[in-house]
Amino acid sequence: MVWQKENKFSYEIFIKKYKTVFVIFVLLFVCLSMRLFYLQIIKGDRYRKISDQQRMHNTYERAPRGIIYSEDNTALVENKFIFVILFYPFKQGQVPSDKNIKEMNKILKKDIRSMIDMSYKYGKVVKLADNLSLEEMFKIREKKFNLEGISVLRESRRVYCYPEVTSHIAGYIGEIGANEIEELLKHGYKMGDYIGRGGIEQTYDKYLRGKDGGWQVEMNAMGRQIKEFKYIQSEIGASVYSTINLKLQKVAYEALRNSSTGRGAVVVLDAKTGAVKTLVSCPGFDANKAGSKDFNRYLEDKKLSLFNRALQALYPPGSVFKIITFAAAAEVMGTNPEETVQCNGNFKLGDRNYSCWCKQGHGKVNLFSAMVQSCNVYFYRLGLKLGVKNLKKYAKKFHLGQKMGIDLPNEKKGFVPNPEWKKSKLKTRWLHGDTVILSIGQGALWVTPLQMACMISAVANKGVCRKPYIVDWVASSNGGKIYSHKLDFEEQIILSDRTWDLLHKALLEVVESGTGIRSKIAGIKIAGKTGTAQNPQGDNHAWFVSYAPADNPKIAIAVIIENGGGGGYNAVPVGRKIYEAYFNMKSEESLKQ
Repeated sequence: MVWQKENKFSYEIFIKKYKTVFVIFVLLFVCLSMRLFYLQIIKGDRYRKISDQQRMHNTYERAPRGIIYSEDNTALVENKFIFVILFYPFKQGQVPSDKNIKEMNKILKKDIRSMIDMSYKYGKVVKLADNLSLEEMFKIREKKFNLEGISVLRESRRVYCYPEVTSHIAGYIGEIGANEIEELLKHGYKMGDYIGRGGIEQTYDKYLRGKDGGWQVEMNAMGRQIKEFKYIQSEIGASVYSTINLKLQKVAYEALRNSSTGRGAVVVLDAKTGAVKTLVSCPGFDANKAGSKDFNRYLEDKKLSLFNRALQALYPPGSVFKIITFAAAAEVMGTNPEETVQCNGNFKLGDRNYSCWCKQGHGKVNLFSAMVQSCNVYFYRLGLKLGVKNLKKYAKKFHLGQKMGIDLPNEKKGFVPNPEWKKSKLKTRWLHGDTVILSIGQGALWVTPLQMACMISAVANKGVCRKPYIVDWVASSNGGKIYSHKLDFEEQIILSDRTWDLLHKALLEVVESGTGIRSKIAGIKIAGKTGTAQNPQGDNHAWFVSYAPADNPKIAIAVIIENGGGGGYNAVPVGRKIYEAYFNMKSEESLKQ
């Protein structure tokens, strides 16, 4: 029958739809089961932690930062502990009585009622006071049993033991800003944390910062703190052991501060290892004032106290650059040290005259006497013979125009000019006059005091360059070494033994009878070079670079007195005082005074 066929056809359609719906339900069930398996089994621990984090919150107690030491284990930066008062509204679920609050007001000399009311209303811990005196702390602890919800805790504060003297070595700490937190969150920091700013505090922050402790507190669904859970002890950061010789650091800072302008920089290196024994930028600043209104004056200080001149300031090297011109001439041209040139006080090139610092002239000078008396005219001629390519090549050999890689932030690399730069930037060609002034360290040539210290250290070691470093090792809170500096060789400066010997002999004579004579110390041979660098913005800068003992160098020094005038008169005495302190001796100049 037709109707029977229709029923059979309808039934088949029904079965087909039923199977489709069944398959869909089965697939949905499988997907749901897989999702539940993924959430509860695979990701269960993660979501459990998230749930706990939403339920459990930490009231942080800032960890003390690690101590920074000098080479003789004297603390340069340490911590002091102050007492703070916190109010926990979940303790015993009640507010201190009016009588007890009045007693607290009397002890703290402030009204804490409104702070406690707000804390209790919103269920949040609040700091009632900090930096308590011992007398205030003991008075509050005597009444602790009557002060519901009140806790007295210790909190660390950073102490810089030698303000200004070591300010640019140590740096300071400051609270993380809103513009920094997004990036720093990836490295485990949180809003309210303090981070190193400048110096060792910044470079070694990951070691110094420690692990925060505090109370874990339980919160309800409304975000209100219900009760304390447990107390976690904070862990002090690692200790950092620097290479700084505190005695030399103090002497160098005082010498700079009492110099003709009171502004400049000193870098003292261990000539064998590259360890920084002294790094001074003057004037310095008091890092203990960081975060206070008093610290803001440094930001507006025209003397640029926060500016690390040793690493960041760029100066023309002046006659100190003659070391490189001398080395290049001896190496490339094999200059005869006995061949003389007449210096009449000026050098004519085309329609221009280039003067010597000695207006009446030095008379006949050779390679040695020109170096000893720092004769510009002789080096003008030498520079022209060498050409700019050789001057640039040897400046690069001595790592000018490059960062030295010291483990402190914000080092500048300086600049060595060349024809390509002048054509590109100034849209004009390189002239012989540019070569003339480059040969005596002037023009668009910029160096840092650190570079000059590394340069003279390389001379002392006959070309062996060590990467300068300021931290020797780092120890964890349990005393184990977690970092130790490894000596790194930079590319060695390859010059002939003849060149090194000639240069060494000339630099010795600079101190024995030349422009560096004021640094002479009986019984100690010092080799060095003075410089007076012309400054387009003001008075000349005074330079002195040197090393001693000359025959077996132990330390290398670079001194610059900003706007200090003649290097032989103003920079040399600073270097002399450092040598006196290092060798525990008195110089001939000091004995005359």
